[in-house]
Amino acid sequence: MDFRQFRYFVAAAEELHFARAAEKLGIAQPALSQQIKALEQQLGTRLFLRAKRRVELTETGAVFLEEVRAALAQADRAVRVVRNMARGEAGQIDIGLVGSAMYEPLFTRQLNLYRQAHPDVQIALHELPILTQIEAVRTQHLDIAIVRDPLPDALLHGVEHFLLSTQQLVAVLPETHPRAADAAIRLSDLADDTFIAFDDPAGVGIGQALLDLCREAGFAPRITQKVSEIATLISLVAAGFGAGLVAGIVSHLRLPGVCYRPLAATDASSSLIVIHRRFERSTSVRSLLDGIRKTARPLPR
Repeated sequence: MDFRQFRYFVAAAEELHFARAAEKLGIAQPALSQQIKALEQQLGTRLFLRAKRRVELTETGAVFLEEVRAALAQADRAVRVVRNMARGEAGQIDIGLVGSAMYEPLFTRQLNLYRQAHPDVQIALHELPILTQIEAVRTQHLDIAIVRDPLPDALLHGVEHFLLSTQQLVAVLPETHPRAADAAIRLSDLADDTFIAFDDPAGVGIGQALLDLCREAGFAPRITQKVSEIATLISLVAAGFGAGLVAGIVSHLRLPGVCYRPLAATDASSSLIVIHRRFERSTSVRSLLDGIRKTARPLPR
């Protein structure tokens, strides 16, 4: 029993005339009759009632017709899905990211273009800690990770990375802060402030950048809150819990009660890094990576 027999049966059932069905299929009528007979023998039941001038489906044949149509439709879908996946036009891509990545127009624009060009590819976004993302790429729980530098001293085996974009770091302050009216501030101006920091591991991300920059400014920041999401950090600043350090691209997140100020006397910046498997086999993932790489802008704005 095979799909060819199924297609022969459907043609005969729709025409209820073996000669017309054979002509539709492009085969000889005796060959069609033999295939239908063989199918009935395999099933152990008659599918057609044959008279001299009439052919009718049996009750069993009518039920079998519905099942065969469903089976053929599923088989056609399976072939279509696999072919689309081979062309990078179907499947799912899981992307890990830091929250600020969604404020980078290069990234969001490329996602939009890709989704329009590949409507059958499902893209799932997961906001996760940096080290979790990198490990998940290696173990194939994520396809792509978008993280912030600095990166760990040694990336895990089997992954590679490239620069997406670089942004200046800015201070985010409560609107009631004494320095809120300044056009720009020095980090040393905030030496007596409390800070809200990203909960990054030592040596990684903006959490490490905050420690390094404050040390260069001559003080150790007094961190009272650590958070994992950009919106949480800015909300806590608005609530007066302290100051923070963020990438400039999030400064249009205008929550009431906060302001963003450039850092004077420093060119401190933070880069978004795209991490992926070294030998990526998915056509869909490779296609998206190529698009992101072509639009990358590594120089500070």
